[in-house]
This record gives sequence, C-alpha cells and structure tokens, in this order.
Amino acid sequence: MTDARLALKLILPVAFFGYAGYANLDLIRHGDLSIADRDLFQGGVTGEIDSVYRDKLPHRDPSVGLVGALRYALLGEGRDGVVVGQDDWLFTTEEYRFAADAPVGLEETVARMAGMRAELAAAGSELVVLPLPAKVDIERRHGSDGAVSRRSAAEYDAFLAALEGAGLQAVDPRAAYAGGEAPGRFFRTDTHWTPETAGRVARHLAATGLVAAGEVSYVRQPGAAETFQGDLVSFVTSDRLAPVIGLAPERAVPYLAVAAEEDAEGGVLDLFGGESGGALVLVGTSYSANPTWSFAEALKLALGRDVLNHAAEGQGPVRPMQAFLAALRAGEAVPEVVVWEFPVRYLADPALWDGDGDAADGAAEEERHDA
Repeated sequence: MTDARLALKLILPVAFFGYAGYANLDLIRHGDLSIADRDLFQGGVTGEIDSVYRDKLPHRDPSVGLVGALRYALLGEGRDGVVVGQDDWLFTTEEYRFAADAPVGLEETVARMAGMRAELAAAGSELVVLPLPAKVDIERRHGSDGAVSRRSAAEYDAFLAALEGAGLQAVDPRAAYAGGEAPGRFFRTDTHWTPETAGRVARHLAATGLVAAGEVSYVRQPGAAETFQGDLVSFVTSDRLAPVIGLAPERAVPYLAVAAEEDAEGGVLDLFGGESGGALVLVGTSYSANPTWSFAEALKLALGRDVLNHAAEGQGPVRPMQAFLAALRAGEAVPEVVVWEFPVRYLADPALWDGDGDAADGAAEEERHDA
C-alpha cells in the first residue's frame, strides 16, 4: 500500500471520529443525552441511548452518506454487503461466499429439493428447476476478482450436475445470458437481471421443450419507464449523493403480456376458471416476484400459457416453495408444472433451510435486495 493510500485510509476514520466527538458534545449540551442519574446496568439505558442516536444525532444520515461517498470516491470501497468491481459495477458479497462453507452443503440441499419434487409429483405436478448464475460469473470483466468468478461458474456447474444426478429436471440458461451485452444483462448497481435478460431466459426455457407450450397468443405491452436506485447503492452512500460519485440511477421498461384480441374474445384466458389447475406456477425470488423485471410476463409470451406467480421478495428461493407446498396440502388446485427459479448464490446462505423441520416454514434472507 502506498503512503498516499494509507493516508487516505486514515483520514476517513479520523474525520468520522472527530465528528462523533462533536456530535456527542452537542447532544449532551442540549440535554438529549443524560445518564448521570441512571443505573448503567439497566437495560433501559442502552435503549434510550440507541433511541437518541437514531433520532437526534445531528446530521446523522447526511454524514453517513458523505463518509460513504468519500470512501468510494477516494478508495473505491463500500460498506459490508457490497464488493466494488470495475467501471462502477457493484456486486453483492453474497456472491463471494460458497456452498462449501455453508452449514447445509450442496448434496444435502439437492436432496431436500428432490424431496420437494417428489411431493409435487405425488400431487400430480411436474417440477422444472431454473438455476440462475451469479452476476459475478456473467459479468466477469466488470468484477473485482477473476478467481471468484471462475469459482462461481464451477459451483454453478456442480449444482447443475447434482440436480441432474438426483433426477431433477433443470434448465441451464447461461446461453441466454451470452446472447446479450453488458450493461443489458444485469443492472450495474443492482443485483438483478434486466427485463431483456429475463425475456431471453424465458425464451430459452421454452425452447428446451421441458415445459409444454400453450395455445394462448400474447402480445407484449410496454409499460412506463421506471428510474430507480440500484439496491446495492445503499451499501455505499445515500441515493442523493450516489450520482455525484458515478452511481447514477438505473432505468428499466417493464412490460405486460396481454392476450391477443381474438383470444381475449374467445375466452381462452378463462380456461382454468381462475384456478391453478393445468396452469404453470412460477416460484422463486425477487428475480421473478418483482414486476419491473417482467419475468412472469416473459414466460407467458414465450410459452403461450398463463403463469401464476408464487415468487416472493426478500425470502430467498426455499421459503416460497415451502409456502406453495403448504398451500397444496391445504387444498389449492394442483398446477401441471412448477418452474422453480433458484439463484446459485443462495447455496451459500446459512439460513437457506432454517425452519425446515416444518416444511411450510423457512428463512432465507435475500440481503436487503430483493431486491
């Protein structure tokens, strides 16, 4: 490390702690922070201090944002939770951990997934798994560590092989990712794929023939353009300061799949009478649940059949499947096929199978992403 870089690393904490000293004196001077007459061993003291710092610390949010912006601008670093790549590309640290280090290993995870497949099969439903590769794998030239990208790709291959070895039908969509160019595959400052990538993956899945095509003709209806701050920016600085340091807002144009006029008039969309029997069910993470990425709509267009979306944001890939299985046990109509979207980065999530003793419960926190 050069002397200049070391100096920069020291300037930020010195400035931060200097501000902290000023802020604490300001709180005491104005009577906001006073514990002289309290028992320091009572839990209420820490609760009050936490409340004061959260609600009354002067310039708290702007200061945190400013320190983060300076750290990023001077050192090219963010807080825990983000890894800064090349050309202002951001990656979640979840992609820098691997299944070999998780409490539940790859083989056990696939075995549990096979158990879920068996339950669906017993009910009369077919399962197709859609493993999603990591952003750090696909966008290697924008990453920070080529070794991590290669290891991520190897883990994806191992996951795919394990699924097939356990008899689960799985679709490898990486060829669909290769059909686009950055920045069209992933958002630069967000963990998710773009609507364009979601569409290519849906068409790739349809081309495999693992999911039978339907007879409904859909047309793509573009929605209003959306501008949003990538979900990884919060690990660097505030939304207000992000554009100043090169982290501009992202832009996406979501879309809907609308039945062609002749099909709508013919009542084809009412084929299932509002029930899920015979339909395709989509289960997964925010890649599927967030309407901005339009994945469920892309599947309708590619397959020509209705899609009932049971994906959920912020719960990882396992808990939505557990919830769907619980709904089937409770009497929900059985779909013909279930597509399970499963990002490979969750294989390393230590909470992926939490609560699995009750198959209807679970916990797999999707960072704050989901994103």
